[in-house]
Amino acid sequence: MKIQTKDLAIIAIYSALYVVLSYISPIPIYGAIQFRIANVLLATIPLLGMAGVFGHTLGVFVVNMSSHLGPIDLLNTLPAFAMAFIVHYVYKHTKNDYTIIGTGIAYSAVLGATVGWMLSYTGNTGGATMLATMAYVTTANIIASVLIGWPVFKILKRSDVFEKLINRGEKYA
Repeated sequence: MKIQTKDLAIIAIYSALYVVLSYISPIPIYGAIQFRIANVLLATIPLLGMAGVFGHTLGVFVVNMSSHLGPIDLLNTLPAFAMAFIVHYVYKHTKNDYTIIGTGIAYSAVLGATVGWMLSYTGNTGGATMLATMAYVTTANIIASVLIGWPVFKILKRSDVFEKLINRGEKYA
């Protein structure tokens, strides 16, 4: 992938938006009970291409830097990158809007498992079992990335805002 100025701008804007949406949330973004409204942005990755994948990864990394778990939470950047790439890749090769739902659920399950395991490993589950923590984190991610993210994706795609402003008439990445 050849990185262009446009891609760097998308990465910077996406990651900054992810960080801001995470930190302004009145709901905890760390711990056994968490909800990151910023995960709504996951559904926009197919419209942004690989720049969206990198922006998501950078946003997750920056937010996790201030986690109470310390450096171990930075490891969740790896599954976040892998699953964000899958969201992009599957959509790119199918051009099927419904893949956003399936890959959003897959992202949520993988991150729910890794976050739940890390919270359990570090003893930060708030008394909940590891499976309960995994289920809660997965559910919160599904709410953000699918139940809220899917309509956001459809509205933005229908409006052609990214195609007109970012892709200059080219079809989506």
